Amino acid sequence: MSVVFFSAYRNHENARIEANNAMMAMLAGSRLAEHMLSLTSGSKRLLPEIFPAVQHVDRMNLRVDSARALLAEAERHLSAMAVPYTLALHEDYAVTCLKLLQRVSLINSQGVKAASPKNMHHKFEVAAGVSLSPISVEQFNFLRLLRNAIIHAGGLPSSDLMDCATSFTKVGAEHWERLTGIRPDALVTAGNKITLQQGELVAALAVTKSLADQINVGLQSALPREVWADLLCEDFETELGDKHRHINQRLRKLPGYARQHFSVLRFSKQELEKAAQRAAW
Repeated sequence: MSVVFFSAYRNHENARIEANNAMMAMLAGSRLAEHMLSLTSGSKRLLPEIFPAVQHVDRMNLRVDSARALLAEAERHLSAMAVPYTLALHEDYAVTCLKLLQRVSLINSQGVKAASPKNMHHKFEVAAGVSLSPISVEQFNFLRLLRNAIIHAGGLPSSDLMDCATSFTKVGAEHWERLTGIRPDALVTAGNKITLQQGELVAALAVTKSLADQINVGLQSALPREVWADLLCEDFETELGDKHRHINQRLRKLPGYARQHFSVLRFSKQELEKAAQRAAW
């Protein structure tokens, strides 16, 4: 899937990668800490006594075995925080893309303001005249309802979440199980609190990555080439404008910048020159 690396997409992708790396580092760190504490198993001393040089260790004024028990549960707590964060990053990107469609009057301001995780993908499809993968949208909706249960209902599934878990398409359920190791209808059961693990975090990262790229491709056909060329100049101005102030410098550097970030659009020299004129360089 060939994407345009405009600034909003790059910012989203960088934030997603940073979140992924940070969460995986914390998950691995909790396991390393648990393993290290096993070497002092049975000790009656408190952690601040054993590791006085470790910053913030005094906040865990616990004996070794109690600390290990907490670390053993770290994965579900980290996943419960990371999944909502990942979805929030995607929501911000999706709304930014809706605003690009508003720029060319494919959706109005009220439509953008009314966008939510529940309806934003449908709004994009209608406004852009494209179809996103039904499996990706189905899985995002499941993640959204999981997030709502964790944040708003103490982990207990709503009726909407129960319905979603049991009505997955066959292909969607199989794909979800490959990502997470568990079927949707096994993860969510009536009356039982939901426990998110690394698999659900991996799914959140994979599904939002796929949808972000699909939205990017949808924008390529929905936005006129002139608008893309204008976005190119705007990104150039934001990133390199202070470094290249003279018009001749900018015109020399702009084609290279276009090849680096907007190569899929294959702008001609004339298109770039006209965009520079519209930007009043």
